[in-house]
Amino acid sequence: MTESIDPAIPIDSAESVEWAGRPRITTILPAVVVGGLLLIAGIAVSVVGESPLFLAVVPFGVAIPLWRYFALQGVQYLITDEALYEKRGVLTRSVTQANLETVQNSSFEQDITGSVFGYGSVTFEIAGGDDLSFRAIEDPRSIRALVDRAASNNDGLSGGDTVEPDIPGDLTQWQQIRDEVRAVRRSLNG
Repeated sequence: MTESIDPAIPIDSAESVEWAGRPRITTILPAVVVGGLLLIAGIAVSVVGESPLFLAVVPFGVAIPLWRYFALQGVQYLITDEALYEKRGVLTRSVTQANLETVQNSSFEQDITGSVFGYGSVTFEIAGGDDLSFRAIEDPRSIRALVDRAASNNDGLSGGDTVEPDIPGDLTQWQQIRDEVRAVRRSLNG
């Protein structure tokens, strides 16, 4: 595991980390474009129009992509063998935790750029709580399959193997039990 785990995430010493990740860095490109346009416009209008007033836009051109970058770096997602974690924030931190037993359903989505570049979002429906979403992560289908396997609620759509139920015995043994119960009922009824 090359991803360092933020100390704000309260993982237990008995938990083993299955996956750790962050949103894909390329998702800040729209902020970079807007910031670049503000920089160019502010400098161009100030030089051509000889009005230093437009230089006031230049700090916004720098601040917008920087703010988006640091906001993105403040997000970390973690999957352990017991729970899902989402950490947000750099200076102030907020950590959301959901035990794997509470994951009822999951879904993933990819928009057109996500499909082309291999990233998307996975949403987990949590029993008794708000949904938890891992946004703009690499290979969302495999992350969904990992959680579905760990939570043992595979629906066959996530690309994972089918999970066998934890029912003891095989079909023949259960049929024998059924036949015995029917025989006991017949002897009691008549």
